[in-house]
Amino acid sequence: MNRSGLSLVVVALMACPPGPRTSREAPPVAVSAPPPEAFDAGWALTPARLEAWLMYHRSGRAAVDGGPRDALGQAKAALEAQRRLGLSDEDLERTDEVVAAVVAQRTIATLTGAEAVREFERVTLGLSAEQRQKMEQAFGDVRARARQLATLDAERARFGDAAVDAVLAREPEVTQVWNALLDGRGDPR
Repeated sequence: MNRSGLSLVVVALMACPPGPRTSREAPPVAVSAPPPEAFDAGWALTPARLEAWLMYHRSGRAAVDGGPRDALGQAKAALEAQRRLGLSDEDLERTDEVVAAVVAQRTIATLTGAEAVREFERVTLGLSAEQRQKMEQAFGDVRARARQLATLDAERARFGDAAVDAVLAREPEVTQVWNALLDGRGDPR
């Protein structure tokens, strides 16, 4: 068996759950995730970290396209890129978290809020003033929700204005890289 085959066997064995517990073993202790407000704990997404994150994922795409074909070679290439760019595991994980939240909300706002508001405005053009006023009252919540999604208030409260602004400043390329990751075309990890 070659090294990569052996590595895959080791990884598979590590992923297997342990055998059944005996009655003398204590049950596993549930660990809860930290609350969202714990995110800031001294780490911040800066434009430089975001640039390094983008470069890391672009280099991951290049490694998949033209680099080593085996999983071990790709993992080594990813670790080398991570080291070269000065990114810690925490940097990658937290940047992923900020990018995921911002891109998701912007996508939802685009697909739901903005389209709903445009459709509402189109439909109400031919209504009388009284009918339009009734429609405005009924539609008020949708419009408010669309504004809230567009301003990213929840993400700003959780990650900070600077982090959200850094992602928005590079939104087209961040979204492209994130979508490639979701499609399985770019994450070297």
